[in-house]
Amino acid sequence: MYKATDQDIPKLVKMLKGGDEAAYMELFELFTPKIYRSSRKMNLGHEDAEEIVQEVFLKVWHYRKELNEALSFNAYLLTIMRSLIFKKSRRLALEIAFRKYRIKDSSFVYSPTEDDIFRKELADFSETLIAKLPKGQQEVIHLKYMDNLTADEIAAKLHLSKRTVENQLYKATKRLSDHLSARHIRFSDFLQRL
Repeated sequence: MYKATDQDIPKLVKMLKGGDEAAYMELFELFTPKIYRSSRKMNLGHEDAEEIVQEVFLKVWHYRKELNEALSFNAYLLTIMRSLIFKKSRRLALEIAFRKYRIKDSSFVYSPTEDDIFRKELADFSETLIAKLPKGQQEVIHLKYMDNLTADEIAAKLHLSKRTVENQLYKATKRLSDHLSARHIRFSDFLQRL
């Protein structure tokens, strides 16, 4: 069986962009070990690392039409991987902190329903703040922090320059940070709620 090399990657990416499933499988086989090892180096267990590999390649397939064979496919995959791991870590940290608080507070009885209500309140809070932004800033914030897209990917998706996307992200982040600091909430804590 033919094994793809580094020189084959741009060609395979171009074929994948056109929907070629065989090219997708070649890239999957070629990059799975690297993504798995990198995930493990970021302190993920075996199952979590395998899950990250699957999620990375689901995103690749989902956004295949936006791929650029001239850019580093390896860097693209590692960016997706890091973003997924950080998002997973933030979510886990928030859940652990919440459970720890709830267990220490004897006036509350822990129940899944309360968890659901808490998460909904956090999501509503985040959505309310984002809804106050101009439409363009709302869109880039959603794509950046909820869809885990890079500035390059957002630019391609919205048919904007990367610089415009970066400016919109900066303005939105600044506006949200100012709004949050008035309520003594750090922007990094706000991101955990997304």
